[in-house]
Amino acid sequence: MPPADHARRGKRTIDLSAVADLLWRATPDHAEEHRARLSAELIVETAIALAEVEGLDALSMQRIASELGCTAMALYRHIPSKNQLLAAMTDAATGRPPAPAAATAWRSEIEGWVDALWGLYLRHPWILQAPTFSAPVGPNELAWFEALLSPLHRAGLDRGELIPLATFISSAVRDLARVATELDPAGAAAYGQVLAERLDPEQFPTLSSLTGGDGLDEAEDGDVTPIVHLGIQRLLDGIEARAHANSLSAPDKEERHG
Repeated sequence: MPPADHARRGKRTIDLSAVADLLWRATPDHAEEHRARLSAELIVETAIALAEVEGLDALSMQRIASELGCTAMALYRHIPSKNQLLAAMTDAATGRPPAPAAATAWRSEIEGWVDALWGLYLRHPWILQAPTFSAPVGPNELAWFEALLSPLHRAGLDRGELIPLATFISSAVRDLARVATELDPAGAAAYGQVLAERLDPEQFPTLSSLTGGDGLDEAEDGDVTPIVHLGIQRLLDGIEARAHANSLSAPDKEERHG
């Protein structure tokens, strides 16, 4: 089996063009008419309402059909697959990012973006259970991505760095939010003590030095939020330092090419 085929085996596939068409579908002009009959919008709204109460594990096309008083086959005429439904649910529930205040500095804008996305995930943890099929293609998720790319661009990043760094930041926030929603506070509280009783200082010198003091024990309450803030601050420090270095070297470049 060719390596590429082997890598794809077992992975879910999705028609990205079909998903984009679904996510960008125009909302009917008459909302009352659209709600009176079965539609993709109504199916998505019903699925989100179920996920909010019972989580994503309880969601099935049959369950949604039961809520709407129709057959599962009737749903597939509007949304051809559950994968497309999950993509539509995620984009709809994400909504649009909050608008930054006028004349906000690029660093403060990114910090506000991170806080807003973090809060969104903690309010709607089922979104974190939804699989990631592709880079953002829906209007709401792309609006969030644009809202992060804009301040990164103003920070002076090169064109080739914008999407990789924006992807890194958004992925870090998502994964740490998933940890925050899954972490058992009782287990987190015992973590430092469990390690302190078992670590060999010669084999794990750095970890051993962090037990019983600052470091591991700082997160004993299971709160992941400080980790998010620290990681983002250090990343932004690096971006800021690079932007400053680039600004200092710019006059030299101009003199050499003048």
